[in-house]
Amino acid sequence: MLQLFKSFLLIGLGAYGGGLVIIPLIQHEIVSKQNWMPAADMASLIAIAQMTPGPIAVNSATFVGFRLHSWEGALLATPAVLLPSLMILTFMAPLIDKVKDKKHVVMLRQGIQIGVISLILYAVWTYGSSTISGWLDLGISLFAFGFLIFTEGKIHPVVIILISGTLGLFIF
Repeated sequence: MLQLFKSFLLIGLGAYGGGLVIIPLIQHEIVSKQNWMPAADMASLIAIAQMTPGPIAVNSATFVGFRLHSWEGALLATPAVLLPSLMILTFMAPLIDKVKDKKHVVMLRQGIQIGVISLILYAVWTYGSSTISGWLDLGISLFAFGFLIFTEGKIHPVVIILISGTLGLFIF
């Protein structure tokens, strides 16, 4: 149980950027380092975490904690992933306005954002490679991506998911 707490505390610490950025952190800690879940189950974990209301990190912590140690694990892992953000906000909030425009802070933030982009691309690669299993899958995903780019994000993502699901229903 202590390792579960430490693992999700570490995931929460690296969750700068949220969303897709957290996926490689979860995969590294839960699948690669701790071997609590096989790599094949990672796509299911992410799908469940995205389908349920709330952030991916919190939903993943709750799911993995419950899977490993029932309710006690869920009740331990969920606050563990939130604790770093809460602590940083509590102690940094009074200083943000004073330092946000300082050159070194701007440079640090820019460097962090580049690192975050690499994590997003890695999440796309790992999640995509476990989800896309053939040319048809790749075609649907490229069509959906192209459609989003062409419409400049003016189409709601749910519409893209429904169109892709309908294509999958007829093709597969």
